[in-house]
Amino acid sequence: MESRLTKIEAVLPSLAAREDLVRAENSLESKFEKAIHRLEIQLKNTETNLHKDIHSQTWRLIALLAGLLPSLFAAAVYIVR
Repeated sequence: MESRLTKIEAVLPSLAAREDLVRAENSLESKFEKAIHRLEIQLKNTETNLHKDIHSQTWRLIALLAGLLPSLFAAAVYIVR
């Protein structure tokens, strides 16, 4: 019994108190919230940039087709005659 008690007394100071665990949990929660907020901002910026790039490419494709299709149609009419 005495040896068990001395082992427990030796380990007891190294155990974390409940308040220490709550403090560590709160610290981790705040760090995770900050990281999530930063990721949400980066995601929104990426989404905005992607939308702009797709919009730009769409108009380039429309301009290309507007110039190319009449030329192809004219060439087909010329070949048929």
